[in-house]
Amino acid sequence: MADTPDREDRILFEHPLNERIRTLLRLEYLFAQGEFGTAGESEWHSRMAVNALVDLVSLLSRGDLRSEIQKELERLVTTLESLQERPGVDGRRLEPVLNECRSVNERLREAPPGIPGFVKDNEFLGAIIQRSGILGGTCAFDLPGYHLWLQAPHSERRAHLERWFSGFQILREGTRLILRLLRDSADPVTEVARGGGYQGTLDRATPYQMLRVSLPRDATCFPEISGSKHFCTIRFLEQPEAGERPRQVEGDVEFILERCVV
Repeated sequence: MADTPDREDRILFEHPLNERIRTLLRLEYLFAQGEFGTAGESEWHSRMAVNALVDLVSLLSRGDLRSEIQKELERLVTTLESLQERPGVDGRRLEPVLNECRSVNERLREAPPGIPGFVKDNEFLGAIIQRSGILGGTCAFDLPGYHLWLQAPHSERRAHLERWFSGFQILREGTRLILRLLRDSADPVTEVARGGGYQGTLDRATPYQMLRVSLPRDATCFPEISGSKHFCTIRFLEQPEAGERPRQVEGDVEFILERCVV
């Protein structure tokens, strides 16, 4: 396989192949949005962070995500331990990763279940969460207390936001670790979509968890990815104007495909 281009010069698209990875990608997105909003100084940055927190609470209310992350970490530990026993595998390189998985899993096990009490029982946040279910429901006239908080100095708002997000830190660490190992698991392969379309089969004996497609940063098309445990289909679409309906590219498209599994 030829050397692949620097990833910094490419646009990356990811597609989860199971519900657990789909949820982890959503968690990662919300944590990143919260971090960006917390760092920003304007009231709109703080609104962004609070919106991410509201979505995070909603997502965590739908199921025991801590248990799901624990199960995935336990599966990773079992997989990596079996790799250590294979001939030619450098166990010394695996040991730090194994220890990291065990450490995060142990901290998850010790963490209180559910949403942290200082978030769940916070009346200020509760009012925002309740009004967030209404379109445009967090206006100043709806939540004057929230409006007042948004006018506070950035240092004060940031301290509150950091406190609220700290209750989810171990979930963030588990999410980050799992996705990092998954992304590092694949060997990039250069493929060509003839006439803008690509179909590939996946090894039935390998439970792939995610597909990654990358294009040059100056690409004028984007991939529409669909897949299951056994196959994947990728259509490359172009949309010259934002208001136009996307249409499939007529020419060939060279791209890099990564099949991820740990």
